Amino acid sequence: MSDPRYTHQDEEVSATEYSEEERSDRHDFGNWPELFGVLLTAFVCWLIFAFTG
Repeated sequence: MSDPRYTHQDEEVSATEYSEEERSDRHDFGNWPELFGVLLTAFVCWLIFAFTG
């Protein structure tokens, strides 16, 4: 992995570089991954307490 785009640390990337990188990705999932994660976590917790008492 010698490609500098993949080896930069977050502190080394400026705000303009980050926004350009985000625009070039063309992925905008919004908040759905976070909401799904919260719901899945709540469901797993419910399963744990439902079956272990």
